[in-house]
Amino acid sequence: MNTVPIYEVKNKLPLFMHQAEETGPVFISRRNQTVGVLISFEDYSSMLSRSRKETILDRAEEFRRKTAGLITNEDVDKIFDVRDNSMDTYESHVFDGVFDD
Repeated sequence: MNTVPIYEVKNKLPLFMHQAEETGPVFISRRNQTVGVLISFEDYSSMLSRSRKETILDRAEEFRRKTAGLITNEDVDKIFDVRDNSMDTYESHVFDGVFDD
């Protein structure tokens, strides 16, 4: 783990940027406390892609790729459609008879 004081990073930023690209993160300290990290763009991009939450649409797309030619797109849509589109629910009958003429 490479830790350097903030004043040194300020004076030698290109050097520490190369270090971050070649050997990994450079930790930046102020008064012996770590206050920051210098990382390469590649490491940053990798962290972002891992932290992205997967959605139901991502799962459906993955399932679609894995079952290409075996299941139609319409069937995949039906499998991943978790909404209840039926009108036969309690809420659909709440006002029955209320607004009849």
